[in-house]
Amino acid sequence: MGGVRRSWRSGVGGPTAALLAGTSLGGHALAAYLWWRWRGAQHELSSAGAANRRAAAEANERYRSLFDYHPNAVFSLDLEGRFVEANPAAERLSGYAADQLIGMEFARLLREEDLGRVLEAFRRILERQAQQLETSVIRPDGTLAELRVTGLPIVLDDEVVGVYGLAEDVTARNRMQRELDRTRRSAEQASEAKSMFLANVSHEIRTPLTAVMATTELLVDSGLDPEQEQFAEAVQRSSRRLLRLVDDILDFSSIEAGRASVHDVDIDLRAVVDDAVSLVRPIAEERGLELSLTVDSDLPRRLTGDPERFGQVVGNLLDNAVKFTPEGAVRVRVEVAETRSASTKVLVRVEDTGIGITEEQQGKLFQSFSQGDSSITRRYGGTGLGLAICKQLVTLMGGSIWVSSAPGRGSTFAFAVPLGRAVASPPAPSAG
Repeated sequence: MGGVRRSWRSGVGGPTAALLAGTSLGGHALAAYLWWRWRGAQHELSSAGAANRRAAAEANERYRSLFDYHPNAVFSLDLEGRFVEANPAAERLSGYAADQLIGMEFARLLREEDLGRVLEAFRRILERQAQQLETSVIRPDGTLAELRVTGLPIVLDDEVVGVYGLAEDVTARNRMQRELDRTRRSAEQASEAKSMFLANVSHEIRTPLTAVMATTELLVDSGLDPEQEQFAEAVQRSSRRLLRLVDDILDFSSIEAGRASVHDVDIDLRAVVDDAVSLVRPIAEERGLELSLTVDSDLPRRLTGDPERFGQVVGNLLDNAVKFTPEGAVRVRVEVAETRSASTKVLVRVEDTGIGITEEQQGKLFQSFSQGDSSITRRYGGTGLGLAICKQLVTLMGGSIWVSSAPGRGSTFAFAVPLGRAVASPPAPSAG
């Protein structure tokens, strides 16, 4: 029995002791493992902290470089509006050294008339509203620096702790803009004076010219001999030409002064264009030119627009075509370009077989007092106002004008304007 009991104890005691021994060794191993992981975690945290510190240091260095070397004034203010930081550009701009600016209230640099507006902007920035404004600062020597300032709130831990500012010196820019404005106003005043002078002179010329034309007409009808009648007719032609020139100057001065207008009345377009063609027909026949008019059969009879202005544009284009066409033909075509429920866009083309225009010259044709070539003025005459007036009148009528030409191959001047569709009058009531 005793042997059996010893055998049981040894059988039980052996595995138990081994298990207890294993458990003790496992605890030490687990403790060692946990300690190793903790050390690793501490090392990782230490490494991460070092990396974060390096990143923070690098970011701070980048900010400092931006702050120090920025060409514009960079500064920060505390909640009371006192300078906390100011970069070298801020020193140059304000005329104060950085140690003078630090602690100074920014309001001390402002003009009295700017103070309220800038303080209001400062208040808004503290309410987290970014601001941009222009103001001026007074330097120690009394001179002004004009600034364009951008102000931003400085927020730390969701709390506004100050204001960050960026100021650009716009003194030179503003001075140049003021000079440009003065020059523009002077030019506008000179242009207005010129237009007034042209209008006054034109009126003064027109009055005696009308008397000359009327007297010449009476003279032609007074039974002159053929030679005297020829002389009188020459005076008539020259008078009409001079009157046309005076009218062009009057039109130009009124358009340039913004006094020109267009009217919207019933217009018989065929009759308007036919009248313009009839006025230049004698000159065209005298020069041996073929002059023709073609009107689109689809052109409505009843339209609304400004017959005087429309006829003036056609007449000016015809005058030019006849003047610059030594031989050949001048053709006028009136077409319907577009039809809408309330309007009809009318296209008028004046084609000639004249001297033509280079592409470079075409760019100057519709400018005032300009012709394609200075030699043209000497050879053919003219003031260079006709086409400029045409362009301005067509624009007033809501249309556009253009030219297609080549030297020695003639020219085509065309313009398109929208004309209203006339409303038919209701039939008269029948007698009851």
